[in-house]
Amino acid sequence: MDQLRIKALIDLMASSDLVELDFSEHNCTLKLYRDREAVATDAGPARPHPPLMPPTGGAAPPAVADAPGPAGPPAWITEVRAPFYGVLHLTPAPDQPPFVRPGDSILEGQTLGLLEAMKMFHPVTADCAGTLQSILVAPGQEVDAEQPLFHII
Repeated sequence: MDQLRIKALIDLMASSDLVELDFSEHNCTLKLYRDREAVATDAGPARPHPPLMPPTGGAAPPAVADAPGPAGPPAWITEVRAPFYGVLHLTPAPDQPPFVRPGDSILEGQTLGLLEAMKMFHPVTADCAGTLQSILVAPGQEVDAEQPLFHII
């Protein structure tokens, strides 16, 4: 069972009133439990999680004046984020050139880097086509889940 699926199941449980969740896949079983009192004391409805990537295509949405909160990239920039904690590798091997460089044309689904977690390498891919504007982390840097890694315009 991959880490993305486990995280999605945890997020599903956190955003609902479920107190127990059993999930089986390929001879692996995951059991999640939550304290019933914690569920009963949660105030208000469950908040949906923000999308990992801003919407792509079409016209940019109108800007909101004086909107509170941290300033992120403009709406026309797609931010590729780390799906989970790990070490980001920007080359397929130490003696190889990088997967991509700023200014490169990017295709949807193209590998931008590899995220190493638990001695396994997982490709980080582009969710849209465009031009790689910037790489936001250094090669071999540890990254957290949801940390911005690349900007595509």
